Amino acid sequence: MRGFKGRANQVLAAAAGLFAVALALKYAYPGNWYAATLLTIAEASLAGGVADWFAVTALFRRPLGFPYHTALIPRNRNRLIEGLASAVEQEFLSKESIKARLVEANILNKLIAQTENISIRPFARQSADKLLDELVKTIKPELVVKYTERVIKLVLKRQLAAPHAAAAIRWSLAQGKGRDIYEACISELARLAREEKTRDIIFLYLEQIKEKTAKKNWLSALVTGFMETIDGINLPDAADALQQELIKTVDELMDDDHLVWHWFAEQLTVVAERLETPEWEQAVNDWKDGLLTRVNLNEPLTALVHSALTVLSQPSSHRQYVADWLADQGESCWEWFKTSHDIQGQAEIYVKVLTANIIDNEHHLVGRVARRALQKLSDEDLSHFIEEKTGEDLEWIRINGVIVGGVAGLGLVALKTLL
Repeated sequence: MRGFKGRANQVLAAAAGLFAVALALKYAYPGNWYAATLLTIAEASLAGGVADWFAVTALFRRPLGFPYHTALIPRNRNRLIEGLASAVEQEFLSKESIKARLVEANILNKLIAQTENISIRPFARQSADKLLDELVKTIKPELVVKYTERVIKLVLKRQLAAPHAAAAIRWSLAQGKGRDIYEACISELARLAREEKTRDIIFLYLEQIKEKTAKKNWLSALVTGFMETIDGINLPDAADALQQELIKTVDELMDDDHLVWHWFAEQLTVVAERLETPEWEQAVNDWKDGLLTRVNLNEPLTALVHSALTVLSQPSSHRQYVADWLADQGESCWEWFKTSHDIQGQAEIYVKVLTANIIDNEHHLVGRVARRALQKLSDEDLSHFIEEKTGEDLEWIRINGVIVGGVAGLGLVALKTLL
């Protein structure tokens, strides 16, 4: 722009210089036809150049402070901005033109090509960290617990428990784990036998037997009362003795040669076979469904979710492990996506359809953005912006004014000579 503007000023200055030379020759050689002709041409050329300089300058500012119908662009700022914004929205970036370019574009291929020579690992890792931060901030534990419990129960209800149980028993037998299962069961029985509440249950049971015996007839009541009087019936001691006998009996079940162990080993095979029958399968599934209906997972799930959120909310090895796992999954999915042409084709169609819908619904934003950008410009900046974009053409107008003025002057001289 500055180069052309300087060139136009130079041409105008040359016209002014020519006029000064012609005027001097006119006075030096009065009545000379050549001097008069040169002055006429110089006058017309200078007048044309000055007129076009005034016209071009009047578009942007007030030339020589002239106030009438000058500074046209600042004065018509709002109309100009509206016209430019409408032109951008309706002509340069119309819906049709954008969609036409969209159809020709191969978006995903270009995206894949851009990532060929770079590793997406840092991006995947950063995205994983941001995802974890957003989850910790926005997640509602009560909703997670609610829907997680529903999903767990729904998945378990759809699973047939009997086949899985039969497979687990056969696997344990094949791996020689039958004894481990037996010992685990006996260990649990031994733990229960040693608990204080087991002794209380035995005591309550003896109390019930005593009451039933006393109610049989008057003789039984008399004998029971007499035995209690002489401390012949001491239920607490009896309960303690029975609990110790129970503990001893359960401990004996751990012997390798115990009959119960051999019976248990045989029954594992029998149970595995029976679990495949329709009757047992239905019974196990009914038991499983009833258990799922009764059990409440809210408390353990709530503790688990709060613990997970606490761990993920601060730097730790657990958070790093989760973020690395997410990044690995993202990187693996991207590598798989790059090799799956069918998926790329489907994704390309989806992206283009989605983009076309966005263009249809939000195309008005193009004009709004252009309008806001132009409105931020001051009058001087707006004039400078337009002058920068059209400066070459405007300066050629000024140069042409000088040339056309000179040609017009030459034409007038020719016309006067002929007349």
